[in-house]
Amino acid sequence: MGDAIVAICPSCSQKYRVPNSNIGMRARCKNCGQPFKILEEPPIDDETIFGWVTEDDPSSNSVLGGTGLFGQSFSDATHVPVRNRWVHPAPPDSPRVEFTGLDEQGAHFTFAPQDLRDRDLRCSFPHRCSQCLVRDQLEVHLIIWPEKVPGRDAAMINETETRTHRKLEDLMAEHKLNWFQSLKPIETMPAPFKEPFPYCICPHCSVIGAIRGRVHSDEGKEQCELIIAHPSIALDFYRNNGGRNTPGYKKLLVASRQRRDNQWKSLAVGVRVKLGQWFKPQSDENFLGYYADRDFTQSDRGAAGVVLTDKRLVYKKYAALREYRLDHQGYLEIEATPSLANIDIHQNDLSVSTLATTPLAASSLARTLTGMNKAWKINVETRR
Repeated sequence: MGDAIVAICPSCSQKYRVPNSNIGMRARCKNCGQPFKILEEPPIDDETIFGWVTEDDPSSNSVLGGTGLFGQSFSDATHVPVRNRWVHPAPPDSPRVEFTGLDEQGAHFTFAPQDLRDRDLRCSFPHRCSQCLVRDQLEVHLIIWPEKVPGRDAAMINETETRTHRKLEDLMAEHKLNWFQSLKPIETMPAPFKEPFPYCICPHCSVIGAIRGRVHSDEGKEQCELIIAHPSIALDFYRNNGGRNTPGYKKLLVASRQRRDNQWKSLAVGVRVKLGQWFKPQSDENFLGYYADRDFTQSDRGAAGVVLTDKRLVYKKYAALREYRLDHQGYLEIEATPSLANIDIHQNDLSVSTLATTPLAASSLARTLTGMNKAWKINVETRR
């Protein structure tokens, strides 16, 4: 595309590359269905390029190619499919939350408790899994403020935090773009802490440690704190709350890049802890990925599965712990349906190991292994 600008949907921040000649025209976002006017933007910056590289949602392909935004009617009768979305309000001119730092736990933000009454704050999390960043099959969870849970309910905090409120797809089907307003307050907590503050997790990730709420007292004045484990989620959250032009935003952008480049650190802390109980990295190898076993729950993620490095493939399930060297010949047999995949791992005299996983994970493992040009063969059989 010749002279082009980056147009950004003011509702969901989806980016589109469009010709300069489209400045001033009206379009409709393919992500959230919001109509907006194409405005002139500054030159493409590092963040835009980074977004192109890291975006994993198929709907974002329009950023790199034809947008498909134009040539359609924008009347009220136009049907616009919307999937897994709530509509973000435009970010404020100045940050409504304060970024206070970044550490091993994640990014820390603070704000006043009364700000929980602000719907714009509470619907500012991005529309993706807060652990692995995928956008499909999302489940809605609500932030819990443990310090405000009545004593009689304190024993239920962990259960409340891990409980799925509802599947986002079901909420969207029932309430369309008004699904956020359909969320009910958490009646066991006092106002304003009972106001629903949703974020999303996919079925394959654990909710533990993804988003944590805390209430602190500073000189007799209460402050809410959010700890967001994944820097990319924190980056989107801060941008949606007006933090884009701050030093903290740039720091989060760098952290997002670094995490993207470090496959080990891209895993949730709890998953890394469980993996460390059976996978011991060698000094001369690079970690390439972890593939969870579907027979284990979200909270057990990391207790079983396959770890792939540039030297070996390590399998763990129940009492079985096997290591397959990549410099020796081996092969994978993958049997997949649209929703399930089983991978049989074969090598020499070692016992055959079977990983129960998802088609996406099986594809990723096969693709990564093929790209390494090792002496491994892969056979795939698909079934309906």
